[in-house]
Amino acid sequence: MSEQLQLRRGTAANITANTGAQGEPWFDTTNNRIVMNDGSTAGGWPAAKLSEAITNTRAAVSDANYTALTTDRLIAYTALTASRTASLPTAASFPTGTRLLIIDETGNCSATKTIAIAPNGTDNIEGANSNAVIAAPYGFLGLESNGSGAWTIVDQLVAASASNGAMMQFAALETLVSGLSGASVNASLQIPANCIVFAVGARVTTTITGATSYSVGSSGAGSSQFGSGLAVSAGSTNYGLVGPTAYYSATNITLTAAGGNFAAGGVRLSIHLAYCNPSTM
Repeated sequence: MSEQLQLRRGTAANITANTGAQGEPWFDTTNNRIVMNDGSTAGGWPAAKLSEAITNTRAAVSDANYTALTTDRLIAYTALTASRTASLPTAASFPTGTRLLIIDETGNCSATKTIAIAPNGTDNIEGANSNAVIAAPYGFLGLESNGSGAWTIVDQLVAASASNGAMMQFAALETLVSGLSGASVNASLQIPANCIVFAVGARVTTTITGATSYSVGSSGAGSSQFGSGLAVSAGSTNYGLVGPTAYYSATNITLTAAGGNFAAGGVRLSIHLAYCNPSTM
């Protein structure tokens, strides 16, 4: 005869109102999850479900309006022939501290083919119950929720346009290079084609080990183009300023170890650039 293990169990309300013994597992019958107890915290520590874990997802949208899900992290327009709307979920339902990015991957976005980002119900974006708008080729907009009715724009493409489609766009792009290993590592994010770069900044997010310093450069312009002899401790930063440099093709950014190979660590890079798009008509 098989044995059956049955844990102490109760509704979420019952569990919240009680404190279990240290190391004691309970079963939450409301949310169907295990709750671990430490002997002092009322309600214990619920285990997260897979559906609650924050993962990177990409929703590809082809020339249509779209209603964002709470699990979305990137909404990418892969075709755009007319103005479209991306409707946000309620700010209260979206994980706080998590960015939702909406981006035009087509290059067709313009003042007449916009991507409007619409708040849900009475929610606000930047303090107003009105749409935020992307109106430039390859434009993007990143938002974060405060968890209670408000969204804040944390990332966007700044642009100036002329009547026949000419566009001046400024952008700051970020990428995290983690798990550093070996003599050098290329960032997954490249310097885009047909842009002018002013700086590639760096911030050490996790202390670098193995190397005593590092440099940041790009293929074809040297390993130290954006800085060398950079500090490896967490929190160290470098502005990476250069004379405005034109890039006509997508270009790798490379982190190169000095004084030994990379063993571990992480660096967040920021590309500060401008696009100068010619007239479209």
